[in-house]
Amino acid sequence: MIIQNKKRAQVTRKACAFVVSASLTLTGLAPWAAVHAQNAGPVNPTANPVTPATNGAGAVTPGNDPTRGATPPDTNPVKGKDPAALPGTLPQFNVPPLVQPVPDGPSAPSLTGRVSRITIAGNAKVTDPAIRAYVTQSGLKLGAPYSAGVAEKARDAVKNMGYFNGDVIVDAVTDPAGGVDVTFTVRENPVVKTIKFTANTPTREPTIPAAKLKSLMVTQEGKVLNTNTLVADLDKLFNHQTGYVRGQGFIFDVSSDINIDPLTGVLNIPLVEAHINSITIKGNKKTKSVVIMRELRSVVGEVLDETKLRRDLNRVNNLGLFDEVGPFDEVSADVGKVDITVPVTEKRSGQVSVGIGYSSRSKLVGQATLAENNFRGLGERVSLMWEVGGISSQSSLDFSFFEPYLDKKHTSLSLDVYNKALYRFASSSIIGGNSNTSGSNSTYIERRKGLVLGVNRNLSDFLTGGITFRSESVSTDNFQVVNGDQFIQQQGTVNGLGIRSVFSNRDNENAPAAGGLLSLSYETVFASTRPVNQNLPSPLAPGKEYFGKLGIDFRRYTSLQGPRKVGNFNQPKRVLATRLLIGATAKNIPFFEQYFLGGADSLRGYDTDRFWGSNLALFQAELRVPLGKDNNFQGVLLFDGGDAWNSIYQQQGLRQHTAFKLSTDYGVGIRLVTPIGPIRLDYAIPGSGGGSGRTQFSIGQSF
Repeated sequence: MIIQNKKRAQVTRKACAFVVSASLTLTGLAPWAAVHAQNAGPVNPTANPVTPATNGAGAVTPGNDPTRGATPPDTNPVKGKDPAALPGTLPQFNVPPLVQPVPDGPSAPSLTGRVSRITIAGNAKVTDPAIRAYVTQSGLKLGAPYSAGVAEKARDAVKNMGYFNGDVIVDAVTDPAGGVDVTFTVRENPVVKTIKFTANTPTREPTIPAAKLKSLMVTQEGKVLNTNTLVADLDKLFNHQTGYVRGQGFIFDVSSDINIDPLTGVLNIPLVEAHINSITIKGNKKTKSVVIMRELRSVVGEVLDETKLRRDLNRVNNLGLFDEVGPFDEVSADVGKVDITVPVTEKRSGQVSVGIGYSSRSKLVGQATLAENNFRGLGERVSLMWEVGGISSQSSLDFSFFEPYLDKKHTSLSLDVYNKALYRFASSSIIGGNSNTSGSNSTYIERRKGLVLGVNRNLSDFLTGGITFRSESVSTDNFQVVNGDQFIQQQGTVNGLGIRSVFSNRDNENAPAAGGLLSLSYETVFASTRPVNQNLPSPLAPGKEYFGKLGIDFRRYTSLQGPRKVGNFNQPKRVLATRLLIGATAKNIPFFEQYFLGGADSLRGYDTDRFWGSNLALFQAELRVPLGKDNNFQGVLLFDGGDAWNSIYQQQGLRQHTAFKLSTDYGVGIRLVTPIGPIRLDYAIPGSGGGSGRTQFSIGQSF
């Protein structure tokens, strides 16, 4: 039972043969031969190791029940072929005769004459017309010449109906008129009163509820056991290629102890569920195996759940340390035991660079970066970045550190310490509230010094919760704006304590093609500020302010070409990505604590931070189209719409919206994956009255 790795195309595949046999006796259905999870040799696609029990005689379906006098169908459950011979399947679940052959009774007598009567004896539930239909279909008919060979063929057809225990006896005698009376004597299987599934689990219950398994079976409680139907049911449920259970991510076999008690009518179906015998990581050279193993919720000794294991590999892929993760291999170690191998291919994790950088906010800057995304081989991230120049003509320094595992409960720690100049806008791009032209030397730039400390913990496979602490000092006194707008210049300190919960089921956090993200956050902020120019009145009185900030971020990703192949996290797909971002806070807050909208990450057809206010609403949509065989180069059609409004800072030329007023843009873009991250280049045209288009350049997806 192997899920093939694409690199294993030339490796001999091993099959798990599912061998089932039984015989009905007076003490019940004798134990089935063991369900062997044995390693076989190379697959012979033309091999036919077993012959189905039905031999064309027909099988029972819900609408064709011989116990109700129905007539037989023309075909049997497996169409008279071994599943191994069917195209596109492997012989991992062979269906041999459920009822072992027993020595035939006396041969049909050799008599002459025409058939004058056909008698059925020994049946209680299976009706005469149903049995007679099989006899007639075999060529034994009233008025037809009698033949011992035809009589024995009819006997075999009745045996193969699946309802009868052991041999079916055929006898014939000559009546006084010279005709031949033929009698078939049968012994019915027990009536199934209860179907009972058990499993090799701590509770003895199967992982998939027994009620669900029974609901998918044609074999029903209250009906005579039909062994043909039971074989077809077991194949439909437990086939290692096409069975329902395998489709749910599990591997079940049927134990050799399957039986039916003829006294109680209990059909016992013991299941052997595949358990994880071992997990091996292959291909990691720098990364310690513990980094990968701690992302796995699947553990040795538990039932193999392939769906759960795929989610595990998704988490490993989201570490960002590997170019490829999986697909995982499964190899049978013994009956009910599977060895798992997870192959990975590491990516380069270190970066040292000195050069020139560019962004839509900072423009052209000198930059030096030292970063390691797999520090000590433990998945820790550490980076130091220095920038100088840009619009601010100032230097910035940023140090960050991330520890993914503080404890065994996957508690992570993030730290960001910085002293940076942050360009907001040129006042000429705001004057009058409508202009969208830039180029003025009168710029508003903040100097922020501080740190952000975060602690997060995984609460489930998809849910994360965390707290953050922020402490900053903010100043704007070193920069100039026109005299009438100096009231926005403030300085002071800000301290905030926030909580955040994130639900994410994206198939790949770095390049999603399915799933979504929902983030809810709330921060309590304490600020102490004062205006830089004491002679200009400010909408916010100097002093201390307490306020809260609420944030909602909802993202959805839909592949227009169906889901990615299992284990292929980077398979190129045309993706429709959408985002809704909402923010709300108090109205009387420092200028630099408002929400800002405009630029490379929001309204891309407008200047950086063109709109601001105490409320924010933003909708974005992108159609991402791969432009190559891999996912490293994409073309994008984009749309943005939203606003920031309700600011108290409205004097002079800095007019903003007092109520929500929709601003939109649309455009095109490209995405290019590089060792430093995805490079993003967008050109967006603002809506009516917004001026000319803007080119935005940045690193990383905006959402």
